[in-house]
Amino acid sequence: MSSPAGVQARDEEPPNPGRLQLTLFVSGASPASSRAVRRLRDLCDQHFPSGYDLEIVDIYQQPEMVASRGVLAVPTLIKELPLPVRVLIGDFTDEARVLAALGLPHRRTAKS
Repeated sequence: MSSPAGVQARDEEPPNPGRLQLTLFVSGASPASSRAVRRLRDLCDQHFPSGYDLEIVDIYQQPEMVASRGVLAVPTLIKELPLPVRVLIGDFTDEARVLAALGLPHRRTAKS
């Protein structure tokens, strides 16, 4: 069984409680959604070298999931694991805010 375009199936493997598990709700292939996905992946690649699972949900293709999760705006990011569950709404351009929502301290780079 294949997943709808743009959605990565998470039910193939049991969740690893130590691994970052994220669900991102977006509105189709809009420029804002594309930027949010790209920015989030860049942040996760940089700050989670041990890996992460990102499920991308298009609100137009899966409206039942949107309703069941109570999503009111997009893009919306839900950090499922590790606990606690956290919700972040926005475009993810504020790195410190995104990292805080994911439960990580913002690491500043020292300038020489």
